[in-house]
Amino acid sequence: MQQIEDFLQEKISFRDLDVDQLVELTLQHQNPHSHEYTLLELTLNQLLSKYLEVAKTYVEKL
Repeated sequence: MQQIEDFLQEKISFRDLDVDQLVELTLQHQNPHSHEYTLLELTLNQLLSKYLEVAKTYVEKL
């Protein structure tokens, strides 16, 4: 969870996170209203947004 908080505080890059690991952690949480689940969901949304930005930049260069 520390890595997630560091990412959300922009202390580490999105490239330092493992998407598969985050998805696994999210699936393990039973309560979608818990603080941990909310942090995971927010992190995954921001992480995927970053990857989409990278992909868009790549496609625009083609």
